[in-house]
Amino acid sequence: MNQKQYLLLVDDNDKYAEKIKNYFSKTYEIHRAYNGKSALELLEKNGINFYNLILTDITMESQLAGIHFLKKARKMGYNGKIIIASTGFNYSIALNFAALFLNSLKVDYLIPKNSVLNNEITFYPCKFFPKIQNTVSII
Repeated sequence: MNQKQYLLLVDDNDKYAEKIKNYFSKTYEIHRAYNGKSALELLEKNGINFYNLILTDITMESQLAGIHFLKKARKMGYNGKIIIASTGFNYSIALNFAALFLNSLKVDYLIPKNSVLNNEITFYPCKFFPKIQNTVSII
């Protein structure tokens, strides 16, 4: 039997969140948080490793940005997969950003903004830029 899989989607932009939800809804039950603070509350409520996958935006405007949220989630003991959706900026900027921050947070994949907008979500493994992978290998 398949065990139910849960994804925590953290994004303050309805347009991007809806596209991401549509993409992952066949594999995961999705719980959405609009900011880092409410995402942390969901982790506390459901248990730190309840979610098989966290997918968060980096550049949320409200309260805790995605990076601050991820730091707190890792500090709390979250050990699952993490995907960053760089919906606030494009891949070339995200690549430089990733080298500085994402490896230390043990982020597994980066999804660039353009792939979300085009409904063709592309995954870039954070440890091996610029190799591209599709979802089959991660879900």
